Amino acid sequence: MHRRLLGSTGLRVSTISLGTVELGMDYGFRGSDHFKRPDPADAARILHRAVELGINFLDTARAYGDSEAIIGRTLHELHPRPHISTKFAAPESIPPGQLRQHVSDSVESSLRALRVETIDLLQIHNTSEDLLSRGELLDVLLRLRQSGKIRHAGASLYGEAVALRALRHREIHTLQVPYNFLDAKMSLRVFPQASAAGVGILIRSAFLRGILTNRVHEAPAPLEKLRDKALEACAALAISPNELAGTALRFCLSHDAVSTVLVGVRTIEELEANVRAAEKGPLDDGALEVLSSFSVAEESLVNPTHWRELI
Repeated sequence: MHRRLLGSTGLRVSTISLGTVELGMDYGFRGSDHFKRPDPADAARILHRAVELGINFLDTARAYGDSEAIIGRTLHELHPRPHISTKFAAPESIPPGQLRQHVSDSVESSLRALRVETIDLLQIHNTSEDLLSRGELLDVLLRLRQSGKIRHAGASLYGEAVALRALRHREIHTLQVPYNFLDAKMSLRVFPQASAAGVGILIRSAFLRGILTNRVHEAPAPLEKLRDKALEACAALAISPNELAGTALRFCLSHDAVSTVLVGVRTIEELEANVRAAEKGPLDDGALEVLSSFSVAEESLVNPTHWRELI
């Protein structure tokens, strides 16, 4: 498994990382056969196999159901030990003066669940411009680093404006952003500015909740435009839907600013298929040019936060 630097953190992370929301809770489109999480024993086997394949970065969150606890029960068995990233949610309704305690309590809960003394990367979940404007948030991140509870801090977010705002803060060392060939707008301004600032980029939504995989035909009716665009891309590249996920993953890995791409899986077979695709490396310029023509402008289509009734 190839490694890339995660910005200026000094961490060298595998080009694909394991996103673990699907291990801790039901995830996907309601009604799909792929909606249910694996049982805890299978989840543990997936973690073991990921490390065996060279993946050295696990991404979780307090909001991911049992994910942190599953990792915590298994982590001592994983050699070499992977880097661990988790997230805390901070509702904007928290009154001034209470945010610091809220974040500290969330971190302590994560440390207990993960059974570790230090979190390698702590990310703000669903970061907003309002939260970033609150000095106490960035202050508590600094204090957590100074105390040894976390090594680095980052922001997981949607939207270019929030990403550009986050890049103005020295305490933010990484950005986790959505990126795929149907929604590649982050590459226009955010990626270059992040690279210039030494901020690492973690990619999520590479498969757009399964639409950019061989489950493309399961896309709900309100998202039929995305389904059609994905199938048109397959036709343009002369590939089958079975090759769609690998192509989507390699599209993300083709950008130099990307440190790692998060992949979520329910089976070892899915995991191994993603690793095989990543080992093929970036796409050629011709394929990248073709895929870039399938970008979808409508935010309500490509942003899963608008799909609440479907997921």
